[in-house]
Amino acid sequence: MKPVHQNNALDNHHTSVIGMSECGKTSVVKKEIIKPTDQVVIFDPYKDYDGELAQRTVRGYSSLRDFAAAVMAGRKTQQGFKIAWQPTAKTTNKEFDQFCRVAWVNGNGRHPKPLKIILEEVAEHSNSAGKADGYHGEILRVGRKFGLHSINIFQAGQEVSKTIFRQCKYAYVMMQLLDSDAEYLQVKMGIPAEEIKALEKLEYIKKVNKDWQKGKIRW
Repeated sequence: MKPVHQNNALDNHHTSVIGMSECGKTSVVKKEIIKPTDQVVIFDPYKDYDGELAQRTVRGYSSLRDFAAAVMAGRKTQQGFKIAWQPTAKTTNKEFDQFCRVAWVNGNGRHPKPLKIILEEVAEHSNSAGKADGYHGEILRVGRKFGLHSINIFQAGQEVSKTIFRQCKYAYVMMQLLDSDAEYLQVKMGIPAEEIKALEKLEYIKKVNKDWQKGKIRW
């Protein structure tokens, strides 16, 4: 199966969220990116999205087959949903690719709602810092034509594919563990390393194309 109704007029909404452990990456997704009426699928191997997301109950499935069926049923409607795959065993690159395949085949350039794809732990499931492969690569490179909006979450820029930096129009840069991490992001994203180094927990720099501004998550 493939996504349907290619629409070259659709905008790019791919997003990256980058920061060290416990800096607030998942909080950015929950507070800044996802809305109650969105249709959302979540790669959630550590159950970070149990409970509610954007005031909606997250339906979690341990079975990939059941998850895929729920997503396909949801996409036949115009209603918002929050559906997570929460496998019980440790995931490998193969399982990550299978999740991305489910998201990929549910793309539809004529659907009134985009499909937002939350991808936790991207670095753990990346083969290299080179070109993104598999269905993740397909989503990044051409997914916007089918209404697919990926949200790529990871700790260090050096550990993920360069395709993410090239294809994500939006980025939230958060507190980094090492100065070298901030310096790497300056090269890749054009944000001054000193601005990144100064970030504290729950603070972020939001970048849209070449423009950026600071913000902070408030609960």
